[in-house]
Amino acid sequence: MKIYLKKWSFKMNIIIHRGTHQIGGSCIELSTQNTRIIFDVGQELLSIDDIELVNRQKKISVPGLFNDTEKNVDALFISHYHGDHIGLLGEVCKNIPVFMGEKAARIFNTTALFINSKIFVNPAEYLVNGQEIVVGDFSITPYLIDHSAFDAYAFVIRGEGKCVVYTGDLRAHGNKQNIMKAFLKQLPSDIDALIVEGTIMSRLTEKVKTEAQIGQEAEDFMRIYNRPIFVLQSSTNIDRLVQMYKAARHTKRLFIMDIFTAHIVSQLGSSIPNPRTFKDIRVFYPFYLTRRMFSKSNSSKIMRKFSRYRISAEELSNRKDYCMLIRDSMLFDLDKRIRNIEDAGLIYSMWNGYIKSARMQRLMNFVGSKNMEVIYLHTSGHADVETVKRISRACRPQLIIPVHTEYPERFREIFNNAIIINDRQLLSI
Repeated sequence: MKIYLKKWSFKMNIIIHRGTHQIGGSCIELSTQNTRIIFDVGQELLSIDDIELVNRQKKISVPGLFNDTEKNVDALFISHYHGDHIGLLGEVCKNIPVFMGEKAARIFNTTALFINSKIFVNPAEYLVNGQEIVVGDFSITPYLIDHSAFDAYAFVIRGEGKCVVYTGDLRAHGNKQNIMKAFLKQLPSDIDALIVEGTIMSRLTEKVKTEAQIGQEAEDFMRIYNRPIFVLQSSTNIDRLVQMYKAARHTKRLFIMDIFTAHIVSQLGSSIPNPRTFKDIRVFYPFYLTRRMFSKSNSSKIMRKFSRYRISAEELSNRKDYCMLIRDSMLFDLDKRIRNIEDAGLIYSMWNGYIKSARMQRLMNFVGSKNMEVIYLHTSGHADVETVKRISRACRPQLIIPVHTEYPERFREIFNNAIIINDRQLLSI
Protein backbone atom coordinates (compact mmCIF):
# COMPACT_ATOMS: atom_id res chain seq x y z
CA MET A 1 0.00 0.00 0.00
CA LYS A 2 1.43 3.34 -1.04
CA ILE A 3 1.02 6.43 1.10
CA TYR A 4 1.15 9.76 -0.71
CA LEU A 5 2.11 12.84 1.24
CA LYS A 6 0.54 16.11 0.18
CA LYS A 7 3.02 18.46 -1.46
CA TRP A 8 2.53 21.89 0.07
CA SER A 9 3.07 24.49 -2.61
CA PHE A 10 2.71 27.60 -0.46
CA LYS A 11 4.43 28.89 2.65
CA MET A 12 3.10 30.21 5.92
CA ASN A 13 3.96 33.87 6.50
CA ILE A 14 4.53 35.49 9.88
CA ILE A 15 4.45 39.25 10.47
CA ILE A 16 4.74 40.69 13.96
CA HIS A 17 3.17 44.07 13.37
CA ARG A 18 4.17 45.22 16.83
CA GLY A 19 5.94 43.61 19.77
CA THR A 20 9.38 42.49 18.54
CA HIS A 21 11.20 45.11 20.62
CA GLN A 22 8.67 46.26 23.19
CA ILE A 23 6.37 44.99 25.88
CA GLY A 24 2.72 45.53 25.07
CA GLY A 25 0.80 46.56 21.98
CA SER A 26 1.02 43.02 20.62
CA CYS A 27 -0.28 42.23 17.14
CA ILE A 28 0.79 39.15 15.19
CA GLU A 29 -0.34 38.04 11.73
CA LEU A 30 -0.12 34.59 10.18
CA SER A 31 -1.10 34.16 6.56
CA THR A 32 -1.17 31.81 3.59
CA GLN A 33 -1.99 32.62 0.00
CA ASN A 34 -5.72 32.51 0.84
CA THR A 35 -6.13 33.22 4.57
CA ARG A 36 -5.04 35.89 7.05
CA ILE A 37 -5.48 35.62 10.82
CA ILE A 38 -4.45 38.02 13.58
CA PHE A 39 -3.50 37.22 17.14
CA ASP A 40 -4.08 40.08 19.60
CA VAL A 41 -4.65 43.73 18.84
CA GLY A 42 -3.16 45.58 21.79
CA GLN A 43 -2.70 49.15 22.83
CA GLU A 44 0.79 50.18 23.73
CA LEU A 45 1.40 50.18 27.46
CA LEU A 46 1.22 53.46 29.31
CA SER A 47 4.60 54.99 30.02
CA ILE A 48 5.45 56.32 33.45
CA ASP A 49 7.11 59.66 34.12
CA ASP A 50 7.61 61.51 37.40
CA ILE A 51 4.33 63.36 37.10
CA GLU A 52 1.63 61.23 35.55
CA LEU A 53 0.79 58.34 33.28
CA VAL A 54 1.26 59.40 29.67
CA ASN A 55 -0.57 57.53 26.93
CA ARG A 56 1.70 56.92 23.96
CA GLN A 57 -0.87 54.88 22.06
CA LYS A 58 -0.32 54.57 18.33
CA LYS A 59 -2.62 52.63 16.05
CA ILE A 60 -0.65 50.22 13.91
CA SER A 61 -1.05 49.85 10.17
CA VAL A 62 -2.43 46.41 9.33
CA PRO A 63 -4.14 46.16 5.93
CA GLY A 64 -7.73 45.00 6.22
CA LEU A 65 -7.81 44.99 10.03
CA PHE A 66 -8.93 48.55 10.79
CA ASN A 67 -10.55 49.33 7.44
CA ASP A 68 -12.19 47.34 4.69
CA THR A 69 -10.57 49.10 1.74
CA GLU A 70 -8.20 46.16 1.36
CA LYS A 71 -8.65 42.40 1.71
CA ASN A 72 -10.11 41.83 5.13
CA VAL A 73 -8.48 39.79 7.81
CA ASP A 74 -10.33 36.48 8.14
CA ALA A 75 -10.30 36.19 11.93
CA LEU A 76 -8.98 37.83 15.10
CA PHE A 77 -7.93 35.71 18.08
CA ILE A 78 -7.57 37.39 21.49
CA SER A 79 -5.29 35.59 23.94
CA HIS A 80 -6.58 37.47 27.02
CA TYR A 81 -8.27 40.66 28.20
CA HIS A 82 -5.29 42.83 29.17
CA GLY A 83 -5.31 46.12 27.29
CA ASP A 84 -1.93 45.55 25.68
CA HIS A 85 -3.51 42.58 23.86
CA ILE A 86 -7.08 43.76 23.22
CA GLY A 87 -6.99 47.54 23.62
CA LEU A 88 -7.51 48.39 19.94
CA LEU A 89 -10.53 46.12 19.54
CA GLY A 90 -12.83 49.10 19.06
CA GLU A 91 -10.94 50.08 15.90
CA VAL A 92 -11.25 46.66 14.27
CA CYS A 93 -13.59 46.19 11.28
CA LYS A 94 -16.94 44.97 12.57
CA ASN A 95 -17.23 42.18 10.02
CA ILE A 96 -14.08 40.39 11.24
CA PRO A 97 -15.01 37.45 13.49
CA VAL A 98 -13.41 37.61 16.94
CA PHE A 99 -12.49 34.55 19.03
CA MET A 100 -11.91 34.85 22.78
CA GLY A 101 -12.44 32.87 25.98
CA GLU A 102 -15.96 33.11 27.39
CA LYS A 103 -15.00 34.14 30.91
CA ALA A 104 -12.33 36.48 29.59
CA ALA A 105 -15.00 38.15 27.44
CA ARG A 106 -17.27 38.49 30.48
CA ILE A 107 -14.51 40.18 32.45
CA PHE A 108 -13.75 42.52 29.56
CA ASN A 109 -17.41 43.48 29.07
CA THR A 110 -18.07 43.94 32.79
CA THR A 111 -15.07 46.23 33.04
CA ALA A 112 -16.30 48.18 30.01
CA LEU A 113 -19.69 48.60 31.66
CA PHE A 114 -18.25 50.00 34.88
CA ILE A 115 -15.68 52.31 33.30
CA ASN A 116 -18.27 53.67 30.89
CA SER A 117 -16.53 52.33 27.79
CA LYS A 118 -18.47 51.84 24.59
CA ILE A 119 -16.24 48.97 23.47
CA PHE A 120 -17.65 45.50 24.11
CA VAL A 121 -16.59 42.16 22.69
CA ASN A 122 -19.08 39.82 21.07
CA PRO A 123 -17.11 36.73 20.04
CA ALA A 124 -18.18 34.77 16.99
CA GLU A 125 -17.14 31.70 18.96
CA TYR A 126 -15.63 31.17 22.38
CA LEU A 127 -12.23 29.60 22.77
CA VAL A 128 -12.40 26.22 24.47
CA ASN A 129 -9.35 24.43 25.80
CA GLY A 130 -8.11 21.93 23.20
CA GLN A 131 -11.02 22.52 20.80
CA GLU A 132 -9.89 23.13 17.23
CA ILE A 133 -11.17 26.08 15.18
CA VAL A 134 -10.77 26.07 11.40
CA VAL A 135 -10.43 29.36 9.53
CA GLY A 136 -9.66 28.99 5.84
CA ASP A 137 -6.28 27.29 5.43
CA PHE A 138 -5.61 27.36 9.18
CA SER A 139 -6.37 25.05 12.06
CA ILE A 140 -6.10 26.87 15.40
CA THR A 141 -6.20 25.01 18.72
CA PRO A 142 -6.33 27.15 21.89
CA TYR A 143 -4.92 25.90 25.19
CA LEU A 144 -5.58 27.34 28.63
CA ILE A 145 -2.43 28.65 30.24
CA ASP A 146 -1.36 30.15 33.57
CA HIS A 147 -1.33 33.96 33.51
CA SER A 148 -2.38 36.81 35.78
CA ALA A 149 -5.38 37.28 33.45
CA PHE A 150 -8.14 34.73 33.98
CA ASP A 151 -9.10 32.44 31.07
CA ALA A 152 -5.97 33.19 29.02
CA TYR A 153 -4.88 31.08 26.03
CA ALA A 154 -1.89 30.03 23.97
CA PHE A 155 -2.39 28.72 20.42
CA VAL A 156 -1.14 25.90 18.23
CA ILE A 157 -1.59 26.98 14.61
CA ARG A 158 -1.31 24.65 11.61
CA GLY A 159 -1.42 25.56 7.95
CA GLU A 160 0.31 24.69 4.68
CA GLY A 161 2.01 21.74 6.39
CA LYS A 162 3.60 24.02 8.99
CA CYS A 163 3.04 24.30 12.74
CA VAL A 164 3.50 27.44 14.86
CA VAL A 165 2.95 27.95 18.59
CA TYR A 166 2.08 31.40 19.94
CA THR A 167 2.26 31.50 23.73
CA GLY A 168 0.45 34.76 24.40
CA ASP A 169 1.39 35.85 27.92
CA LEU A 170 1.98 32.99 30.32
CA ARG A 171 3.85 31.81 33.40
CA ALA A 172 4.29 28.71 35.54
CA HIS A 173 4.22 30.21 39.05
CA GLY A 174 0.54 31.15 39.42
CA ASN A 175 -2.42 29.30 40.89
CA LYS A 176 -2.92 27.26 37.72
CA GLN A 177 0.38 25.40 37.53
CA ASN A 178 -1.41 22.13 36.65
CA ILE A 179 -2.89 23.83 33.60
CA MET A 180 0.60 24.85 32.56
CA LYS A 181 1.84 21.28 32.96
CA ALA A 182 -1.06 20.03 30.84
CA PHE A 183 -0.28 22.60 28.16
CA LEU A 184 3.33 21.45 27.94
CA LYS A 185 2.23 17.81 27.59
CA GLN A 186 -0.14 18.68 24.74
CA LEU A 187 2.36 20.71 22.73
CA PRO A 188 3.36 19.08 19.44
CA SER A 189 7.06 18.39 19.09
CA ASP A 190 9.39 19.46 16.29
CA ILE A 191 7.32 22.51 15.39
CA ASP A 192 8.43 25.04 12.82
CA ALA A 193 8.30 28.20 14.96
CA LEU A 194 7.68 29.16 18.57
CA ILE A 195 6.50 32.76 19.05
CA VAL A 196 7.14 33.23 22.75
CA GLU A 197 6.83 36.11 25.17
CA GLY A 198 9.98 37.44 26.83
CA THR A 199 8.68 40.12 29.19
CA ILE A 200 11.15 39.52 31.99
CA MET A 201 14.20 38.78 29.84
CA SER A 202 15.69 41.92 31.37
CA ARG A 203 15.88 40.02 34.67
CA LEU A 204 17.56 36.77 33.71
CA THR A 205 18.66 35.81 37.22
CA GLU A 206 15.51 36.89 39.03
CA LYS A 207 13.84 34.26 41.21
CA VAL A 208 10.11 34.88 40.87
CA LYS A 209 7.76 34.26 43.78
CA THR A 210 4.81 31.98 43.32
CA GLU A 211 1.29 33.21 43.94
CA ALA A 212 1.15 30.76 46.85
CA GLN A 213 4.19 32.46 48.42
CA ILE A 214 2.52 35.84 47.99
CA GLY A 215 -0.54 34.45 49.76
CA GLN A 216 1.51 33.08 52.65
CA GLU A 217 3.30 36.40 53.17
CA ALA A 218 -0.06 38.18 53.10
CA GLU A 219 -1.39 35.77 55.71
CA ASP A 220 1.58 36.42 57.99
CA PHE A 221 0.94 40.16 57.67
CA MET A 222 -2.76 39.73 58.47
CA ARG A 223 -1.96 37.90 61.70
CA ILE A 224 -1.19 41.23 63.31
CA TYR A 225 -4.67 41.68 64.73
CA ASN A 226 -6.70 44.64 66.04
CA ARG A 227 -6.30 46.55 62.80
CA PRO A 228 -7.97 46.45 59.40
CA ILE A 229 -6.02 45.31 56.35
CA PHE A 230 -6.33 46.96 52.93
CA VAL A 231 -5.09 45.32 49.74
CA LEU A 232 -4.30 47.51 46.76
CA GLN A 233 -4.64 45.27 43.71
CA SER A 234 -6.36 44.91 40.34
CA SER A 235 -9.92 43.61 40.47
CA THR A 236 -9.23 41.43 37.42
CA ASN A 237 -6.17 39.70 38.88
CA ILE A 238 -8.15 36.68 40.00
CA ASP A 239 -5.16 34.58 41.12
CA ARG A 240 -4.15 37.36 43.51
CA LEU A 241 -7.70 37.84 44.75
CA VAL A 242 -7.94 34.12 45.55
CA GLN A 243 -4.71 34.25 47.55
CA MET A 244 -5.82 37.32 49.49
CA TYR A 245 -9.15 35.69 50.28
CA LYS A 246 -7.39 32.56 51.58
CA ALA A 247 -5.13 34.71 53.77
CA ALA A 248 -8.17 36.55 55.16
CA ARG A 249 -10.05 33.31 55.82
CA HIS A 250 -7.07 31.73 57.59
CA THR A 251 -6.79 34.77 59.86
CA LYS A 252 -10.58 34.89 60.44
CA ARG A 253 -11.06 38.22 58.70
CA LEU A 254 -14.17 39.28 56.84
CA PHE A 255 -13.29 39.71 53.17
CA ILE A 256 -14.56 42.92 51.55
CA MET A 257 -14.74 43.62 47.83
CA ASP A 258 -16.44 46.50 46.04
CA ILE A 259 -19.47 46.21 43.78
CA PHE A 260 -17.35 46.21 40.60
CA THR A 261 -15.16 43.33 41.81
CA ALA A 262 -18.25 41.44 42.95
CA HIS A 263 -19.67 41.59 39.43
CA ILE A 264 -16.37 40.31 38.02
CA VAL A 265 -15.96 37.27 40.28
CA SER A 266 -19.64 36.30 40.26
CA GLN A 267 -19.31 35.29 36.59
CA LEU A 268 -16.33 32.98 37.00
CA GLY A 269 -17.82 29.97 38.73
CA SER A 270 -18.70 29.04 42.30
CA SER A 271 -15.12 28.04 43.21
CA ILE A 272 -13.85 31.62 42.84
CA PRO A 273 -14.46 33.68 46.01
CA ASN A 274 -17.69 35.62 45.53
CA PRO A 275 -20.38 37.03 47.81
CA ARG A 276 -23.10 34.65 46.68
CA THR A 277 -21.47 31.37 47.65
CA PHE A 278 -18.88 32.46 50.24
CA LYS A 279 -20.47 33.49 53.53
CA ASP A 280 -17.47 35.48 54.74
CA ILE A 281 -17.51 37.95 51.83
CA ARG A 282 -19.32 41.29 51.85
CA VAL A 283 -19.70 44.04 49.24
CA PHE A 284 -18.81 47.71 49.64
CA TYR A 285 -20.29 50.44 47.45
CA PRO A 286 -17.67 53.16 46.69
CA PHE A 287 -19.22 56.61 46.71
CA TYR A 288 -18.18 57.98 43.32
CA LEU A 289 -18.59 54.70 41.46
CA THR A 290 -22.06 54.20 42.93
CA ARG A 291 -23.17 57.74 42.11
CA ARG A 292 -21.93 57.47 38.53
CA MET A 293 -23.51 54.08 37.92
CA PHE A 294 -26.89 55.12 39.36
CA SER A 295 -26.86 58.19 37.11
CA LYS A 296 -26.83 55.92 34.05
CA SER A 297 -30.08 54.60 32.67
CA ASN A 298 -30.73 50.89 33.20
CA SER A 299 -27.92 50.57 35.78
CA SER A 300 -29.93 50.45 38.98
CA LYS A 301 -30.62 46.72 38.60
CA ILE A 302 -26.92 46.07 38.12
CA MET A 303 -26.01 48.04 41.22
CA ARG A 304 -28.66 46.37 43.39
CA LYS A 305 -27.63 42.88 42.36
CA PHE A 306 -25.48 42.41 45.47
CA SER A 307 -27.32 44.74 47.85
CA ARG A 308 -28.13 41.91 50.27
CA TYR A 309 -24.38 41.47 50.86
CA ARG A 310 -23.68 45.18 51.29
CA ILE A 311 -21.52 46.39 54.12
CA SER A 312 -21.70 50.07 55.02
CA ALA A 313 -18.91 52.49 55.77
CA GLU A 314 -20.43 52.83 59.23
CA GLU A 315 -20.10 49.13 59.96
CA LEU A 316 -16.54 49.09 58.69
CA SER A 317 -15.78 52.04 60.97
CA ASN A 318 -16.84 50.00 63.97
CA ARG A 319 -14.78 46.87 63.32
CA LYS A 320 -11.18 45.97 62.56
CA ASP A 321 -11.43 42.29 61.69
CA TYR A 322 -11.61 42.71 57.94
CA CYS A 323 -9.48 42.62 54.81
CA MET A 324 -10.66 45.00 52.09
CA LEU A 325 -9.65 45.18 48.43
CA ILE A 326 -9.20 48.78 47.29
CA ARG A 327 -8.21 50.84 44.23
CA ASP A 328 -6.75 54.33 44.03
CA SER A 329 -10.20 55.60 42.96
CA MET A 330 -11.51 54.79 46.45
CA LEU A 331 -9.46 57.45 48.25
CA PHE A 332 -12.59 59.49 49.09
CA ASP A 333 -14.13 56.49 50.85
CA LEU A 334 -11.03 55.91 52.94
CA ASP A 335 -10.63 59.57 53.76
CA LYS A 336 -14.21 60.69 54.36
CA ARG A 337 -16.43 57.66 54.92
CA ILE A 338 -14.55 54.89 56.74
CA ARG A 339 -13.27 55.93 60.18
CA ASN A 340 -10.81 54.38 62.59
CA ILE A 341 -8.27 53.20 60.01
CA GLU A 342 -5.23 54.76 61.69
CA ASP A 343 -2.36 52.27 62.04
CA ALA A 344 -4.03 49.88 59.61
CA GLY A 345 -2.02 47.60 57.33
CA LEU A 346 -1.75 48.06 53.56
CA ILE A 347 -0.60 45.41 51.10
CA TYR A 348 0.53 47.01 47.85
CA SER A 349 0.05 44.17 45.38
CA MET A 350 0.62 45.64 41.92
CA TRP A 351 3.50 46.50 39.61
CA ASN A 352 5.70 49.06 41.38
CA GLY A 353 5.72 51.34 38.35
CA TYR A 354 2.11 52.36 38.98
CA ILE A 355 3.10 54.01 42.23
CA LYS A 356 4.60 56.92 40.27
CA SER A 357 1.22 58.08 38.95
CA ALA A 358 -0.33 61.17 40.53
CA ARG A 359 -3.46 59.32 41.66
CA MET A 360 -1.44 56.59 43.33
CA GLN A 361 0.81 59.17 44.94
CA ARG A 362 -2.22 60.87 46.49
CA LEU A 363 -3.40 57.57 47.88
CA MET A 364 0.01 56.64 49.27
CA ASN A 365 0.38 60.08 50.85
CA PHE A 366 -2.94 59.50 52.59
CA VAL A 367 -1.76 56.07 53.73
CA GLY A 368 1.30 57.72 55.23
CA SER A 369 -0.82 60.32 57.01
CA LYS A 370 -2.75 57.51 58.71
CA ASN A 371 0.48 55.86 59.84
CA MET A 372 -0.38 52.64 58.02
CA GLU A 373 2.18 49.86 57.80
CA VAL A 374 2.85 49.12 54.13
CA ILE A 375 4.30 45.97 52.60
CA TYR A 376 4.86 45.26 48.91
CA LEU A 377 3.77 41.83 47.71
CA HIS A 378 3.69 41.17 43.99
CA THR A 379 4.88 38.68 41.43
CA SER A 380 5.00 38.81 37.68
CA GLY A 381 2.30 37.49 35.38
CA HIS A 382 5.00 36.47 32.90
CA ALA A 383 7.29 33.55 32.27
CA ASP A 384 10.72 33.42 33.81
CA VAL A 385 13.65 32.13 31.77
CA GLU A 386 13.33 28.56 33.05
CA THR A 387 9.70 28.44 31.93
CA VAL A 388 10.66 29.57 28.43
CA LYS A 389 13.26 26.80 28.39
CA ARG A 390 10.63 24.25 29.42
CA ILE A 391 8.35 25.33 26.58
CA SER A 392 11.22 25.08 24.11
CA ARG A 393 12.14 21.59 25.30
CA ALA A 394 8.51 20.50 25.00
CA CYS A 395 7.95 21.57 21.39
CA ARG A 396 11.52 21.55 20.02
CA PRO A 397 11.02 24.41 17.55
CA GLN A 398 13.17 24.98 14.52
CA LEU A 399 12.89 28.71 15.20
CA ILE A 400 12.25 30.70 18.36
CA ILE A 401 10.81 34.17 17.70
CA PRO A 402 10.80 36.53 20.71
CA VAL A 403 7.84 38.85 21.19
CA HIS A 404 6.51 41.08 23.98
CA THR A 405 10.05 41.92 25.06
CA GLU A 406 12.45 44.83 25.16
CA TYR A 407 15.45 42.49 25.07
CA PRO A 408 15.04 40.04 22.16
CA GLU A 409 18.82 39.69 21.89
CA ARG A 410 18.84 37.89 25.26
CA PHE A 411 17.13 34.95 23.56
CA ARG A 412 20.17 34.46 21.33
CA GLU A 413 22.35 34.17 24.42
CA ILE A 414 20.23 31.22 25.58
CA PHE A 415 18.83 29.58 22.43
CA ASN A 416 20.93 28.93 19.34
CA ASN A 417 17.76 28.71 17.22
CA ALA A 418 16.41 32.12 18.26
CA ILE A 419 16.05 34.74 15.56
CA ILE A 420 15.41 38.46 15.95
CA ILE A 421 13.06 40.14 13.54
CA ASN A 422 11.68 43.66 13.43
CA ASP A 423 8.12 44.92 13.52
CA ARG A 424 6.35 44.52 10.14
CA GLN A 425 9.12 42.28 8.80
CA LEU A 426 7.87 39.34 6.72
CA LEU A 427 9.11 35.89 7.72
CA SER A 428 8.17 32.92 5.53
CA ILE A 429 8.50 29.38 6.84
